[in-house]
Amino acid sequence: MTRKHLLPLAVALTVVALLVCAGPQAQAAEPHHHYQIKVMPRAARPDGKVIHSNLANGLYSAGAAFVGTPYSDSAIAGNSAGVFNADGSEVWPCFGGYDGSTESTENADCEYFEDTGYTPKSVPLPAGSAILGTPSYTWSLADCDASASTVNPCGQTNTWYEDDSNDSTDELLYIIEVTQGTAVIADSGTVDFGPNVYGGLSPAADVVIYGDQNFGTMGETGENNGNCEASFGYPLATNANPGSVYTVQANKTCVAPVAGLAKLTATTEIASPAYTALTRGTGGNGQTCTKTAPCYDVKYTVKYKLAQSWDINLE
Repeated sequence: MTRKHLLPLAVALTVVALLVCAGPQAQAAEPHHHYQIKVMPRAARPDGKVIHSNLANGLYSAGAAFVGTPYSDSAIAGNSAGVFNADGSEVWPCFGGYDGSTESTENADCEYFEDTGYTPKSVPLPAGSAILGTPSYTWSLADCDASASTVNPCGQTNTWYEDDSNDSTDELLYIIEVTQGTAVIADSGTVDFGPNVYGGLSPAADVVIYGDQNFGTMGETGENNGNCEASFGYPLATNANPGSVYTVQANKTCVAPVAGLAKLTATTEIASPAYTALTRGTGGNGQTCTKTAPCYDVKYTVKYKLAQSWDINLE
């Protein structure tokens, strides 16, 4: 399986709507959604031995849901001290199994259970545990319809999988699309996390990718509007991964959600990129190359793929 994108020359961490030979470059804001990854320590068996997988190479689903987000909790919404930990991460999800020293990559705020009033208890969460927002099937259409850029996310996508690929060199790609029939109400574009550092771990990694989400136009029109994300950190300056997360727009046009079923599809891929230099002219994905600098065509050869789909109901 292959998928082709064009990577024109530009400054990293900007979104370029149009590249010209002279004058400033048009730039767009950061993406509305920031997808994050956590790898969970594998729980031990009752005899103390760590559980290893004997599965064939691949990515295996461990669950997917649309859950509550701190933004939707009236007790802390709008209160940055409550919504975020000291390192800027959200209080949900919160993962256990860290000792606060050599193992921990978490902010210390997230090592404790948030009880009534969001006051941490003194006992860290045990290994293999996580605190999430509540998963639900039915959601408020009014809360989830983002008609302006100031509307907070109404929920959070959580997709869990086990990585038995043994592939730590190819790139980890992620796509979230939400549809109602043929209408698109959200599309993340292709999020490239760079080399799949979770492949080849022993025991195999349990990985969760999550991000806050709402649906609709956010008051924007045309392709790559609102919850149909425009490119970010892209085009690339060289024919290689930039060492940071970037997004390649899908050129979808989001419309407002309506009452009824919405289908969420998360696609996780491990893929090998191949770059081909172009010298001038218009590239793909709505990007335009300069006449003086090369652009780079990237073709992903997908080696492992996992599609997770589920429905929610908006009313």
